[in-house]
Amino acid sequence: MPLTPFHLGPGLFFGLIFKKLSLLPFLLGSVILDIEPLSVIIYNRNYSYYSYPHHGILHSLFGAFLASLLIAIILNNFKNFFTKFKIGLFSKFIPSKEEGFLGLFFSAFLGCTLHLFFDSFMHYDVFPFWPSRFNPFLGLISNSQNYFLCIILGILGIVLLIFKISKMRK
Repeated sequence: MPLTPFHLGPGLFFGLIFKKLSLLPFLLGSVILDIEPLSVIIYNRNYSYYSYPHHGILHSLFGAFLASLLIAIILNNFKNFFTKFKIGLFSKFIPSKEEGFLGLFFSAFLGCTLHLFFDSFMHYDVFPFWPSRFNPFLGLISNSQNYFLCIILGILGIVLLIFKISKMRK
């Protein structure tokens, strides 16, 4: 998917469905991998967006592991800072002080893996099992079906978020 907005839909939906996950690292994981294609697009302006491969090692399980590690380290080190924002609507998004490093890592890794899964359907240069150049998911569903699924999951995620917010207010 071209950059991150479509990845937030599935991220929000699954992040709210699975109560054991920490939502902030899960959402960060679902979008952080697109730093890679964004940097390729920005720094390689002389190439056509569609003819030049813009996914690399981050769009693999190994890259998802590294990105998740980075997210978990940062969030774990700034837990005290984040608790200042744990009020009202934002409380669902902010990791608690009690949340451990492994919980943050696992949530981020699942978010990254979700991102990788959706990108694997449509990008010829995504190799989930890097260094192998095998992508068993490529073309299993069409690009329009992939976008449609992300949009539907995003709408359902927003509905769930509204429901949870209204439940918190009562």
